[in-house]
Amino acid sequence: MESSGEAYGYAKAYIEQQAEYTKLDIAERVSMAISSAITTVVVLQLAFFVSGFLSVALSIYLGQRLGSFVQGFLIVGGVYAVLTFVVVLFRRLLITNPIVSRIIKIFFAVK
Repeated sequence: MESSGEAYGYAKAYIEQQAEYTKLDIAERVSMAISSAITTVVVLQLAFFVSGFLSVALSIYLGQRLGSFVQGFLIVGGVYAVLTFVVVLFRRLLITNPIVSRIIKIFFAVK
């Protein structure tokens, strides 16, 4: 009888430890996902600022070379329109699949 009580105690302790380990594992994976998302947002914001300044600079440069600032800005705007069209066409390949793969890797990676 004493042995069965001891086995019950070990089983209970094991289950409690597994539950605690699962909580810690989930917390680690969620924090990794949130950290990755925040890092991505910050990097994208900085890239947008750089892209904006470079676009204005390129537009002014082209405008000076062509003799019309309107043409310079229209050319740069046209390039962005083409890039937008390409991204929309290939959004699954360029955006959706990498994001889904990253999330799956973070949450279901075996250690």
